[in-house]
Amino acid sequence: ILLKYRCFLKLLHWTLFVDLLGYRDINGDVDNLEKAKELIEFMKSNVELFKNQNDSIKLREQYSQSNFDIFSHYDISFAFISDSLIVSYTPNLESDFPEHIALSHSANMLLIILQRLISLIYKCVLEKKIFLRGGISNHYSYIDGTFAVGKGVGAAYLAESKKAIYPRVVLADDVVENTKLMKAISWLSNLMYETDLIVDDNGTRYLDFNRFGVVTLDARSQNKFVIQNAITDPEAYKESIFHQGGILKVYKEAIEFQINKALEIKESMDPEEQKLYKSLREKYIWLSNYHNNSCEHFSKLIIAIPKPVAYSNPKTLEIVKILLETIPAIVAFKIDSNLLDSLKKV
Repeated sequence: ILLKYRCFLKLLHWTLFVDLLGYRDINGDVDNLEKAKELIEFMKSNVELFKNQNDSIKLREQYSQSNFDIFSHYDISFAFISDSLIVSYTPNLESDFPEHIALSHSANMLLIILQRLISLIYKCVLEKKIFLRGGISNHYSYIDGTFAVGKGVGAAYLAESKKAIYPRVVLADDVVENTKLMKAISWLSNLMYETDLIVDDNGTRYLDFNRFGVVTLDARSQNKFVIQNAITDPEAYKESIFHQGGILKVYKEAIEFQINKALEIKESMDPEEQKLYKSLREKYIWLSNYHNNSCEHFSKLIIAIPKPVAYSNPKTLEIVKILLETIPAIVAFKIDSNLLDSLKKV
């Protein structure tokens, strides 16, 4: 075996830096004690979300029975500092792995990070109509309370502030330049879901959160767990599709809210407001296009309940009929075309 695996590696460290876009506005609206407490409770609930992802006994048991137990491979620490979130995923094993296993485990960790971030994105959009922008690096970071240090913090911050531009989470240069890792991420993503969950936008690579929400329900993913879950509990599968559709509806409402806010300053003669409008215009045109493409993709979802299973049970067949009507209707959650045209006009 030692002769077969010539190269051994440690698992890769992951450092995530996320900024809550629009936090400055909601913070600026705080002009009394009641509003102050409400905003602080929102931030505290974000902390609880991440605590639960790490401390939940049920979740730990589920991972312990999976092919990749993140808690036996990584220590996870995080800090919310004002409107920013920093998360450090530190390998907790000193031993080296054969190169392909180390890269596979490290890639798997990134896909889990993607999955976990979806909860925070949805929560922020639902409760405050604000979106996230972030960067992620393989460089080292260390978090102690509200202090976060290390090369990874700077690299992830630069990716967020200089590369991301739009509401998305991008890979830092050190990640993208690791060609073996990028191949491992693409290989694992396609193995599990028959699609690449990292989008290449002219060299800027970002995490495709909306596509992940669809492929975990789509028969086209050819994921045995997706199909098995749909067969085992068709009602729960239906509710999952309804939930994902509901997420896109919430995103539509939040994007349109932000577009309307931006349009309020479109005709301003103030140079600073014009500069702000230009920035908001670019962000929400991009986000609208991304959202609309997600709705189109979702509307073509292939139901994961096989036909023989559907026809063998009247209740299951009724669920399939409901889904055949519901799924194509998701296109109704695209951004209002007239509103988007108003934003696009110079």
